[in-house]
Amino acid sequence: MWEKGKRKERSPGEGEKEVRKSLRLEDMETSFDFCERMTKTMDAYKEKVGMTLAKMDMEDKPNNNDIKVWLKELAITQMTGMDEMACMVTEVVEEMDAMQEEVKGKDREIRKLREQLDEQSSVVSSVVVTKDKMEVKASSKDMEERLKIATTQFKVMDVDIGKETDNRTEILTKGMAAIKDKVRSDMQEEWTRLAEGADVTPLVRKTTKAKDKDTYTAPILFTVQDKTKRWRMEEILRNSKIYPGFHWPTEMMTVLKDYKTVLKDNGVSDETTYIRIRPVERDGKVKLRADIKAKEGSGKFSTKATWEAPPMCPEVRKKARDHLKPIWASARG
Repeated sequence: MWEKGKRKERSPGEGEKEVRKSLRLEDMETSFDFCERMTKTMDAYKEKVGMTLAKMDMEDKPNNNDIKVWLKELAITQMTGMDEMACMVTEVVEEMDAMQEEVKGKDREIRKLREQLDEQSSVVSSVVVTKDKMEVKASSKDMEERLKIATTQFKVMDVDIGKETDNRTEILTKGMAAIKDKVRSDMQEEWTRLAEGADVTPLVRKTTKAKDKDTYTAPILFTVQDKTKRWRMEEILRNSKIYPGFHWPTEMMTVLKDYKTVLKDNGVSDETTYIRIRPVERDGKVKLRADIKAKEGSGKFSTKATWEAPPMCPEVRKKARDHLKPIWASARG
């Protein structure tokens, strides 16, 4: 950039833009390089001054002309050294200015990258939210299908099988016979006809010994697609003092506890109130309905709240924070 020993004359601002454009961070010298150059310049300066002084010492009787030459050499040496150092300082200033511009440019790039990252983060968050919603919807649909099946079923608990066995066919045969024996005699023929059209299966692999008794029992599950026939079968059992129960999918057991907690938090006490929660299907969509009735008196069940079908998967359920939020009966139109 500079010719050694000669300072380049230029008008203020001349070439400044060109220098700053051409300088790059990777091309700029390090502090060590600058100090090394400065040291060399100072060493050269001292060497020239030393030579001049040596000449002065060697001359015993210098005349005026000798003194003039020596002073001139010292002055030139000093001016040259100062000029070279001034050039080096100018270079450093220019490099610092260029570096500052470079840093500003990098800062602008960083801000732009941050803006792009924020935009990408927003897009990613949106995608995650959409993905979560899709997972919740799909898992809720799975639970709806499971609940639809549950609405076609009922179970009879603790059916006396008469012996210990792990033979499912034997459990089913003896269980059906035990139930029929308890059905009222005037309803047995109808019961037999209705039971022939049902899908019946034991809910255990092996009979269980009853506590403090010598009997072995097993629960029996009935699946009846025709709801009129199903209701009639349940009615026959109740009239025969056999009380059928609803068979909940395993995935619903935790949710049911959560529903009862919601009801309790809203003033429904299971100590004074009967709580019945059942899936109901309307227009092809399954919801969970909570009906309540006071334990005292002879009132009827009335609807308290309903919920949308929750996600079947527990992990997905955590993403659906509103799945426990009910529609209260008083708020429905």
